[in-house]
Amino acid sequence: MDVAEVQRTLQTNVMGVIHCTQHAFKSMKERNMNGHIFIINSIAGHNVVSGIYGEIPMTNVYSPSKYALTAITEIYRREFLGLETKIKITSISPALVETELIGEQVKRLAKDRILSPHDISNAIMYALSTPPHVQIHDMIIKPLGDMF
Repeated sequence: MDVAEVQRTLQTNVMGVIHCTQHAFKSMKERNMNGHIFIINSIAGHNVVSGIYGEIPMTNVYSPSKYALTAITEIYRREFLGLETKIKITSISPALVETELIGEQVKRLAKDRILSPHDISNAIMYALSTPPHVQIHDMIIKPLGDMF
């Protein structure tokens, strides 16, 4: 993988989340609000997504960048607690989601084993609907029959 592409992936998947989370946390803290931060992770943040066993992983630095989000989310959770806030943080880790980033060939190969963006928004709505004393830590969302 080209080093510039590695850098773009890390800037987007890791630094983008860090910057957004810091801004959201600062805003909530300044306004004395107990909000909710969602980290959009991936199943690749829990298992290295690759091709056939023994082959080079297809996603190169994508999985490590998402693994970083898994750790970062837990660090934020502990920091929020240590700062005596009641700001919730939830990591959402979907499998393949039908977005404009997914090519038609991948959509055809996935058939009915691809998530809708509505599936993810429904998960977020569920986490938002929990009472103040309940925090959903992590959600791994896969289509029925998914093998990964």
